[in-house]
Amino acid sequence: MVFVAVPQAHADIIKYVDESGTLHFSDSGTTWPFQIYKRVPEPKQATINAMYTINRDRFLPSINAAASAHGVDAELIKCVITVESGFNPKALSPKGARGLMQLMPSVASEYNVRDSFNPDDNIHGGTKLLKHLLKKYRGDLRIALAAYNAGEDAVRKYSGIPPYQETMEYVEKILGLYGKPYESARYLVPDNSYGKKIYRYETTDGSSILLTDTPLNPNDDF
Repeated sequence: MVFVAVPQAHADIIKYVDESGTLHFSDSGTTWPFQIYKRVPEPKQATINAMYTINRDRFLPSINAAASAHGVDAELIKCVITVESGFNPKALSPKGARGLMQLMPSVASEYNVRDSFNPDDNIHGGTKLLKHLLKKYRGDLRIALAAYNAGEDAVRKYSGIPPYQETMEYVEKILGLYGKPYESARYLVPDNSYGKKIYRYETTDGSSILLTDTPLNPNDDF
């Protein structure tokens, strides 16, 4: 996850001579002594803001298409993209998460995303993941967002939002953008979207009724 979209990484070009006398140029730094060969200016905030606005508008059709196709609120998708990548389609996190919705390679593969740096593929893949998490956690947006950030295993381990500073800040940041207060952050999805069917069983004399999401075996007594 990256919180700011930067058009180009800020790194001065340095030059240095190694022990063998070979001259090197680098933008990744090295030990002293070295000389600044070229000073690369940091992008101004106005430039970053302009890129954010341009890309947000540019990718809006893809966001709306994914929202319609997968039944997830377009505003929520935009909030996730804002926090995940700042609408930078080439964003790459230190952990390897890629693109607008910062998909890890394993997740991209699971959701049939061929190119995580392709905005359309990334948005649809990330939206599918969001839908899965919202359904799994019964519309609890806080838990779904925590799982998006930290993974389902971490949510299961801690029976809720993991006590990770990054994850807690991530959840609150998106909820703030989305306009959902802490105590009422539930994302309503159609009841039938959970994929569960309710079975109704009644005794022949009508004295007892059983409602269950697990069908009974014909040989079971009720």
